[in-house]
Amino acid sequence: MARTRFKDQRPVVESRLRVRYKDTDQMAIAHHSNHVVWFEIGRTDLCRAAGIEYRRIEELGWILVVTEIGCRYRGPFRYDDEVLIRTQVDEGSSRLIRFAYQLADAATGEVRAEGFSAHVWVDKATRRPRAASPEVMAKFAPFLV
Repeated sequence: MARTRFKDQRPVVESRLRVRYKDTDQMAIAHHSNHVVWFEIGRTDLCRAAGIEYRRIEELGWILVVTEIGCRYRGPFRYDDEVLIRTQVDEGSSRLIRFAYQLADAATGEVRAEGFSAHVWVDKATRRPRAASPEVMAKFAPFLV
């Protein structure tokens, strides 16, 4: 698995949620499949914080296609735990954008999972890779310092 490390100097967007009962498995812990959903919440919130909601990206003619995703599990979340989702842009260009994630216990700060997702900019109409516009990339520029 490709590894992504948080970069201290880059801005981080934080999101919070509670583990719902439906998110838990027979072992009474949050099922691992939830982590990818929580990554999406973080990614969506980062886009919103950048001033360009996912909806607007699509209105401008792009979609972000997932090309790779990974997660390293360090500890479990249980029902009603508050999850702190920390998201930052790990890498970005007009062709590819890669996000890094940390899932932490909001009460203790203990990181219980780390992950990443890589996305290619794709033309919504043709479904072919297409460079993102300077307008779109300018929105992410503050997250790439």
